[in-house]
Amino acid sequence: MNLKWAIAIATVAAATFFELLRNFNRFWYEPKLKPGQAPLPPGSLGWPIFGNMASFLRAFKSHNPDSFITNYLHKYDRTGVYKAFLFWQPTVLATTPETCKVVLSRDSLFETGWPSSTRRLIGTRSFAGVTGEEHLKLRRLTEPALSNPKALEDYIPRMSSNIKSCLEEWSCQERTLLLKEMRKYAFRTIHDILFSKDSGLDVEEVSSIYYEVNQGIRSLPINLPGTSYNRALKARKKLDVLLHRVLNKRRFSEKPEKTDTLSLLMDATDENGKHLDDKQIVDLLVMYLNAGHDSTAHLILWLLIFLLKHEIVYDKVKEEQELIASQRPVGESLSLSDVKKMSYLSRVINETLRVANISPMVFRRAVTDVEVNGFTIPKGWYVEPWLRQVHMDPAVHSNPQNFDPDRWARNEVRPFTHLPFGLGSRTCPGNELAKLEACIIVHHLVLGYDMKPLNPDCEVTFLPHPRPKDYFPVQVRRRR
Repeated sequence: MNLKWAIAIATVAAATFFELLRNFNRFWYEPKLKPGQAPLPPGSLGWPIFGNMASFLRAFKSHNPDSFITNYLHKYDRTGVYKAFLFWQPTVLATTPETCKVVLSRDSLFETGWPSSTRRLIGTRSFAGVTGEEHLKLRRLTEPALSNPKALEDYIPRMSSNIKSCLEEWSCQERTLLLKEMRKYAFRTIHDILFSKDSGLDVEEVSSIYYEVNQGIRSLPINLPGTSYNRALKARKKLDVLLHRVLNKRRFSEKPEKTDTLSLLMDATDENGKHLDDKQIVDLLVMYLNAGHDSTAHLILWLLIFLLKHEIVYDKVKEEQELIASQRPVGESLSLSDVKKMSYLSRVINETLRVANISPMVFRRAVTDVEVNGFTIPKGWYVEPWLRQVHMDPAVHSNPQNFDPDRWARNEVRPFTHLPFGLGSRTCPGNELAKLEACIIVHHLVLGYDMKPLNPDCEVTFLPHPRPKDYFPVQVRRRR
């Protein structure tokens, strides 16, 4: 009899402990709402500490990353917002064009909300970590170098020269790892924009360091030896050393540059005449070098993958580029006005950005209680506009898995349903530069070279960015 009672008590205790454990995050993090307040979004905050990270990682390490959000849709219907616990914090997932628009455009309600673990890697003094007037000041200071038409026009000869050299080099190789080479090319481009001249940075070294940083950005932020996050922190320290060295070299140069982004940052002062400190300059350089070479490299990679996969699209792009080249006076180089004529290629780039989803989500934080779609997002909770879901939702884009550039000509794409660079005051400042680089590469490739994929059916990995696991090897040959 005593044994039966002991087993019963143990069973009840275990069940009680399990139930408390299962509901710990809800008890600890969910606020008590005021009378009349809308309810919290549907969903679950998951298990203590890890929350919903297991299901997130399981989905993004599978062949179907969209299953992460699909599970919410099936379980809670299409409410547009769901609660979860991701990256060590209570989070609301915004999954429709309407809810993403509210979160991304209402700066008075939502500030930048990158997880603290990510800010340590990107830079606490970069755009990822600053808000309000400080963010606007930094954007006013640096954006002209990345999006001003005059600046873009000036970059074209340099970009064209770089890609011509790359294509010629690749054409002499039996096998070229396209993503690796695109990273080199994009790094050279953003390097020239930031520094104007040789900074002493080694492209191979810095690109490999950035790879480690990016591996840690969306990994579990466990700082133990051997983890992705620990390796990322060590890589970030290496970047700090390298960029401080560049900064000091420029500061003590006898003939310092006065026209590049680094000079703008070093010369900038606030309303009180105070300069940016070295840490903030380095954080900004880390952010721009990262976004300007890694994200751009992935955009170009997927653009070329889709062109090689879809012969009809490739032929239309080639026809457009041949027409543009034939209309250009003999001896003149590619210009910004030529790029503006690339209407079909522009649609192909937009479709690439929609399907590839290089950045699946962005991070914000509620500065006050906000009601969205009839649900309360509590003050202090983090919010993730899930851009990938907007782009791949069949209720938003017809046949979203199909690569169809002509959907842009049919005016199928409604406002706020294409958000690869974000929206509002925090729209990626380098979006025009990235698309310009893509146009220039395609122009020179299709007019003079053939590219053959050597393993077109390679498995794709989705973290930290979607890419073929083998970096997409190709063979490039000059067209005779």
